[in-house]
Amino acid sequence: MTPKTVKTHRSADDRVAELEQKIAGIKARAVAKQAKAQPEAQPLILAVRALDKAARVAVEAGNKEMAAAVDSSRAALAPAIVALGIRLPDAKAKQGRKRKTEAA
Repeated sequence: MTPKTVKTHRSADDRVAELEQKIAGIKARAVAKQAKAQPEAQPLILAVRALDKAARVAVEAGNKEMAAAVDSSRAALAPAIVALGIRLPDAKAKQGRKRKTEAA
């Protein structure tokens, strides 16, 4: 015989709090989407992405001075992007979709 599993039920307050967190997340994403759609935001986002790519290439090539210069350029753009209400993308994160690994 298998032992009985004990089910715990969350209270109504816990469920309401979780749903309020989800609502806040959805509202934050909507605000960020509107901020990204501004005409002055598009060139800044493209510049940050290009600087991130240049930093990755410089690090891969072993050119630490170039990577430091690119990082300082990115840091100079950060206040302008944050002022528009856009969250900066992670400089270390890889761009693109994740690939499925082949099943062995």
